[in-house]
Amino acid sequence: MRHIFFAFLFLLLLMSNVVGQELGSWEAYTSLRTINNLTLDNNLNVWAVTNGGVLETTIDGDFSAYTTIDGLSRLDGTVVAYDDTQNQLFIGYVNGVIDVFNLETKEVQRLNDIERSTNFTSKTINDFLIEGRALYVATAFGIVVYNMDDLFVSDSFIQLGDFTRAISVQDLSIANNTLYAGTQEGLAIGDMNQELAVNSNWETYDGDNGFVSEEVISLGYAGNSLYASTAGGNFIFENNTWTKNTDFNQQTIIEYLRLEDATMVALSNRFLYVFDSQSFERISLGDLRARSVTSSQEHILVGTENNGIEVFETQGLEANSLTPSGPYQNFFDGLKFEESILISASTQESAVNQRIDNAKGYYIFDSGEWRNFNRRTNSVINDYGFQQAFTSTITEEYYYFGSWGRGVARHQKETDEVVIFDETNSTLRGYVDDDPLFPVISGLATDSKDDVWIVSRFGDTPLYFQRPGDEDWIPFSQASAVRNSDEYYGLFIDSYDQKWISLQTNTGSGNGLLVLNTGNDSENSSDDASVKLTSSPENGNLPDEKVNAVIEDKNGEIWIGTGRGIARFIFPELIVEGGPNEQRAQWLINEDTTAASRFLLRDIKVSTMAINAANEKWIGTVNQGIWVLNADGSRIIKRFNMDNSPLFSNNIKSISINDGTGEVFISTESGLISYFDIPTRAVSEMNTLKVFPNPFEYSRHSRVVIEGLSDETQIKILGVDGTVVQELTARGGRTNWNGLDYNGNQLGTGVYFVVAYEDEGRENGIGKLVIVR
Repeated sequence: MRHIFFAFLFLLLLMSNVVGQELGSWEAYTSLRTINNLTLDNNLNVWAVTNGGVLETTIDGDFSAYTTIDGLSRLDGTVVAYDDTQNQLFIGYVNGVIDVFNLETKEVQRLNDIERSTNFTSKTINDFLIEGRALYVATAFGIVVYNMDDLFVSDSFIQLGDFTRAISVQDLSIANNTLYAGTQEGLAIGDMNQELAVNSNWETYDGDNGFVSEEVISLGYAGNSLYASTAGGNFIFENNTWTKNTDFNQQTIIEYLRLEDATMVALSNRFLYVFDSQSFERISLGDLRARSVTSSQEHILVGTENNGIEVFETQGLEANSLTPSGPYQNFFDGLKFEESILISASTQESAVNQRIDNAKGYYIFDSGEWRNFNRRTNSVINDYGFQQAFTSTITEEYYYFGSWGRGVARHQKETDEVVIFDETNSTLRGYVDDDPLFPVISGLATDSKDDVWIVSRFGDTPLYFQRPGDEDWIPFSQASAVRNSDEYYGLFIDSYDQKWISLQTNTGSGNGLLVLNTGNDSENSSDDASVKLTSSPENGNLPDEKVNAVIEDKNGEIWIGTGRGIARFIFPELIVEGGPNEQRAQWLINEDTTAASRFLLRDIKVSTMAINAANEKWIGTVNQGIWVLNADGSRIIKRFNMDNSPLFSNNIKSISINDGTGEVFISTESGLISYFDIPTRAVSEMNTLKVFPNPFEYSRHSRVVIEGLSDETQIKILGVDGTVVQELTARGGRTNWNGLDYNGNQLGTGVYFVVAYEDEGRENGIGKLVIVR
């Protein structure tokens, strides 16, 4: 009998289901195109710090990426340096943290000495310089030196000669046992044979002694000459004399790289300069903008602002691009799913940099491939100047994206044809008190007839709609329920085709919520009805009048997220025509009667919300991370923030869930990340259930996952003799079980049956599970 059992166990092991992505795991979807700094390791692999994490690539373009999921402190490293003796990277960040990344083990050690300093407000790491077994760190308040053998701070130089104490140091160079420091006020030179912690051992150069009193951007040393660059020009220091350098045609050099003792490479934003025996050869970067440079004997590599890495051969200087696939930038908002396709807008915010803002379009993520649509990649978008998209919706035939001041983009799914609607070719208009020719599309939603509705922020005609395929928009005036001071902002359409419109004042403060029923004929306003809801207990009972998110759950309830908590309307169909009782929002009641507040999450500032297949609520917040609530909002199921998860930021912009896989996509202010959750979309008909891991071993596993369920099911776990050892209730297509019986005890080794029943009690699905104790 024992041999039969283990033969059966082996058979089940061979037949067990393999899960593509571990439940409860995280995945990063970041842009690696913006290179902040780069270096080479001993194997000539390129390592770059980007706005989306650390990028590793070979010259042939074999890419790997590392993020907070892999243990990094942040995504947006400012500088990187390679230590060839220990085969490790030093990665610096804007908050003063230094990550030490072991290239063999991929383990990360965090150095927090600079971050923990309480004497300085800004702690940005601006540059690294390795000399011997010392790591010199240029910071926003001076120079810090680490002993690389024990990674302890061995020295710090806060006062550099006559310069202001705790001055920001931008760049470092060492030659002939002399330390050169480029600062905000000029150049500081320290003799390394003396004690540099003593400020009198530093010699300073500014406008009073032949140099300039400007921020030194970059330094380089070649031959017996020191090269220094400021925003005002490039200079050479030879024989204690400063002269203006005319080699670079008035281009400001952002980085110098010494190739050999007397030769170097210089990089401006637009040109690469390579020293050729007696002069610098200039190589144009075209429309690219450079940010960093490194070199091997055979290649010069330039990190760019938006296009990854340009690789130049030192012989012939022919170039090719190493551009990692993925989203174009790390801005995501307005996430929406249709089946397995994710669409996302970027951001309404401007970088006050046209080159960066030009790339703020939208993305389509399908079957693992990102497609980027922006002014750099699409001629129609570029012709209309469409950028800073931040809202979205989906119809049967189109994707729509709303922008900050540039109207609406309509994207045809099958052909990728893009049509832009703005003030030049449509009825759309913007905020009269600002600029009516600058339509900000702050609300965007689709109704049950596949009509698309938009809110033009603060406009005199703030609401528009478009029927499928129309070439213009039909405007709506403000509803009768609102006052002149009530400005339309956000938009959500429920299953009754009611429009839930968040209201603001002209200064952006919350002003309540409008619920508008436009009747059966959208163009006929005679049957329109509306009601305005506020924080007054007699007129809405909103937790706060700043409404930031509205969703409808699987029970047909409307949930609202505000600047101070969450509430729900249980019978939304009665809102407009009902009285105060029907229009009164229900705050979330905490099932924990010992909690400090009877209201769950009363004081959080909600930014976004989403519903998963089990009707659980994902709540994103401003600077507080994420809460996941049970279906009725009485209990916290999960809590995610930067302290207990790889979240890139606690400031959550948007959440959308792929019910087919359970993957939850989370847009933060620093990038896009996903979490693989348990619930998935229910199946239409249950048959054989997927049960895994199979076999389940208590010593290795913490839960059993059961897939292939209908929307609401009762599950029984039975022994081979038919004894019921545990019962579960599930909603959605997938659930999990901790492997314990009714009494919380582990079960004995053996075969168990998992039987699922629908509500009426009829057996519909069955699976088998081997448990090894």
